[in-house]
Amino acid sequence: MTTPLIPAPARSGRGSIRMHLDRGEHPATRVPLLGSDLDNPSAVCGGCANKVFKQLHDGRERLKCGLLPRGSRGLRGPDLRDSMPACVKYAAAPSALRNA
Repeated sequence: MTTPLIPAPARSGRGSIRMHLDRGEHPATRVPLLGSDLDNPSAVCGGCANKVFKQLHDGRERLKCGLLPRGSRGLRGPDLRDSMPACVKYAAAPSALRNA
């Protein structure tokens, strides 16, 4: 007789970025999150003046934080998402369109 396999209960993983957000700190700058600001709904990384786009060799872009210095490998911390909550160093981006 064989023993049936009992699957482990499903649970979502907690990656390092999510763990920083759970602690209330921004994963790139490691400073506190700005918090929900109903008067400024664009207070997310995608609406910040400090965002930079890293161009990959295949033409894709990655959103990075411009407040971080480039490391020895030319990186600026983790890839961010437009919708990621902003940190307290948030500065509203001008409404000018970005060059594509």
